[in-house]
Amino acid sequence: MYNIFQNKINQNRAMRKPKADGELSRLQHLLKEEIKRNFSSKLKLYIIDTGSCGACEVELEALFNPLYGADRLGMEVVYNIREADILLLTGLLTENMYPICSDAYKNLKEPKHIISIGDCMMFNVAFKDTFAIKGQADIHFKIETHIGGCPPDPKTLFRGILKYLQALNEKVLS
Repeated sequence: MYNIFQNKINQNRAMRKPKADGELSRLQHLLKEEIKRNFSSKLKLYIIDTGSCGACEVELEALFNPLYGADRLGMEVVYNIREADILLLTGLLTENMYPICSDAYKNLKEPKHIISIGDCMMFNVAFKDTFAIKGQADIHFKIETHIGGCPPDPKTLFRGILKYLQALNEKVLS
């Protein structure tokens, strides 16, 4: 008998609207205000996977789902580096991705804002000494801030971006 209703039970569970907790709502509100204060329209992000497992990218994608709603806060992923306000780097910097990252860095508008994401960027990995790895990204590029975690969850990403935007605002004011 249970098997007959199993599909209905799963549908009801899947149709429940996820609820944001108090911390998430606070982060969303603060982020929205900082984006309005620092940028004329939207905060445009350009993401480069420099050689990761893909977990950080999944968490970055989660920022734009209905629960986290980064698009409602004024964040947007762009696919042209010349339009980007911030360059997000994930993963180990591999030999194959170094020329692509270097070109993106050259084409990023001034002032150049780069945030690294995940523990791979800080070289907290077992296979860092292989022939395919170029080295830490902060040696080759001026990384403004780092958001740690393997992978960092969406709240941690929001916290890191918010902290960076607040520091950026303080730097501009001083």
